[in-house]
Amino acid sequence: MNIDDFRYMWRGKHLNLLTTQQAHLLDPVSIRGSGTEHALLLLHGFSSSPAVYRQIIPALTDSYDAVICPRLPGHGESIGAFSKAKASDWVTAAEESCDALTKEYQHVSVVGLSLGGVLACHLSQHFALHHLFLLAPAIALQLKPSLALKLAHVLQWLGCKYVRNRAGNLYSELYSELAYRKLPIITVIEILTLINNFHFVPPSCPTDLFLGRFDEVVNANLVEKSFLNIPNITIHWLANSAHVLPLDGDIDMITACLQRK
Repeated sequence: MNIDDFRYMWRGKHLNLLTTQQAHLLDPVSIRGSGTEHALLLLHGFSSSPAVYRQIIPALTDSYDAVICPRLPGHGESIGAFSKAKASDWVTAAEESCDALTKEYQHVSVVGLSLGGVLACHLSQHFALHHLFLLAPAIALQLKPSLALKLAHVLQWLGCKYVRNRAGNLYSELYSELAYRKLPIITVIEILTLINNFHFVPPSCPTDLFLGRFDEVVNANLVEKSFLNIPNITIHWLANSAHVLPLDGDIDMITACLQRK
């Protein structure tokens, strides 16, 4: 792990460096009790890490027999590792985590933020999930994935290897997002290709969809249209949030919903 590759960010501004004492925030989370009834799997977003759930996880341990947040391949390590990560690796990691939990626990619920939301939707097509909690799932972006993908390929052709990360799309100033300070173009192409090729199928399990009013990453209105008028889906518009919902102004509302499961 190279902690120099990470920054605390708010609305694209680099606020603070990650210290050695804080490096554990990037680590995968595995909190297990003695029961085997219900496990909660959390999937973080692109260029982020399990640290994005650091304010929510402590409030969930009494509601679930296990709270698991893996670190997706290439994330929370180094820019070099991130540049080698493939979208297929993220899909496989999510599948393997979910599969392991379904073999150990009677019920498995999944939380997914942004890229994690895309992965969570994918899991709902392959596993009998108990509940799905989607936080600003990146199934529709503010900039069309096909156009963004073309731009990324142009930058790559021009010899550009990295772009500045503008993470931390938060409405409130309560917290900041811990993420890579720059993004490898080759890895940006991976995420955009995944989103562009993703075939959305509405989940059949009970689902809560959370959308931030001030999201500058995901096109929340288009995302909402994909979930409208489906009986098993409840849509929550968050008035004090942008994109990084687990660290924004409506944390209590999200946490309360997760606790009710």
